[in-house]
Order: sequence, then structure tokens, then C-alpha cells
Amino acid sequence: MQHIYFLCYHNRCRSQMAEAFAKHYTNEILAVDSAGIEPLSIHPFTVEVMKEIGINISNNSSKKLDFKTFTRSNCIINIGNRIIEKSNVISLGQSFGIYSDHWDIHNPIPKDGKEADITDFRKVRDSIHREVLSLFHLFGVPYHKDKVVNDLQLS
Repeated sequence: MQHIYFLCYHNRCRSQMAEAFAKHYTNEILAVDSAGIEPLSIHPFTVEVMKEIGINISNNSSKKLDFKTFTRSNCIINIGNRIIEKSNVISLGQSFGIYSDHWDIHNPIPKDGKEADITDFRKVRDSIHREVLSLFHLFGVPYHKDKVVNDLQLS
């Protein structure tokens, strides 16, 4: 595996976290990107919960899904819970012979205008952390075990 592309709808939380963990643990030995279908600015709680564990993403920005990046990837991970996102992204990736998977991790940003809860962001962060490490184990990706964050508030 040489290139991982993490996708979610807005690229403002979940895929940003996954990209940050993958880069943190592999020290850039892999190409890692993230993007969204309709990018929005990164949610402040996304930055805050990653900072809590020593990973700085304050200079990151949301990116729009790029077809060239998509097709040169070896692994596409769709993170979300919208069934349409899941089926379209996985089908498209598979049609190009790209390993494609879906992580059903809910969006901690409320859609109903309610205020976001940082506790939900921590739970999502911890779930994504586990998934990224599982992905590395699945493909035998070498990573810096000494950098593994052990003080996560696992749900």
C-alpha cells in the first residue's frame, strides 16, 4: 500500500482525523490524503480533540474530492453513514481495482442546528484511531509504534 485516500462528505472532521493519524504513525512513508464531496471549513472541535493527543492539524484545510488522487490511490476509505456515499464510492473504487472500504462512523456535527458536543468528537476520534491501526495491521503497513497514542479516552 502506497497511497491512502480518506473520504467523508465535508472533509471537516472524520477524514481529517484519519489523515492525521495515518501521517502521524507512518511519518510520511505513505502518501495520505483526505477529501470531501462538498468541503466545508474544518470544525474547531476537530482541531481541538486532535491537539489534546498531541497531533496538530490547525494548518490543515478541507479539500474537494480529486479524481486524479482517487485513481492513483491503492486504498480508498469512505468514512460516513450515508448509504449513498458508501455505495457510490466503494463501487467506483472497486471498478478501478482499488481496495475500497467503508467505516460506518457517525458525524459528530449535528445537522439540526444544535450545538456540537466535544465528547462526541472524542468518541469519533477514538473510533477512527482504532480503525487506522487496524488498517495498518490488515495490510502490514509499517508504522511507528512508539508514537501510538495511549491516552485516548476510548468509548
